[in-house]
Amino acid sequence: MLMIKVVCGKKGSGKTRALVDSANSFVSTALGDAVFIDGSSQLMCDLHHKVRFINVSEFPIDISSSCTFLGFLCGIISSNFDVKWVYMDDLIRIVRKPPHEMKELFDGFNELSEKFNVDFYVSIEGDPDSMPDFIKVCY
Repeated sequence: MLMIKVVCGKKGSGKTRALVDSANSFVSTALGDAVFIDGSSQLMCDLHHKVRFINVSEFPIDISSSCTFLGFLCGIISSNFDVKWVYMDDLIRIVRKPPHEMKELFDGFNELSEKFNVDFYVSIEGDPDSMPDFIKVCY
């Protein structure tokens, strides 16, 4: 089943805590692996030891390209077929694009979710009412 869930809100509204709690909950109760992608190592100690933490800033790639970031995700999924959940905290900071320029990225999330049965959980900072429709349908 296709699943992309976006948590959207202003800074300090609890988006990151919701993602961390969700990831920790899934790996302690469900079958499958979770990956948590962030742009820094700040949250690493908040996550259950079974959650694979990835700091994208440690990789020498231009992650601002949708194609490159989707390729990065494909590498993660193809290297571990047990990955069922991918969490991305503060997607704007990770891909360095405003939400209205993320259509290609969300299309890729949809395709990966459908083809490999992976759920994506994404936090985006901003006013939920001002997000483009392709993001609003994921609330």
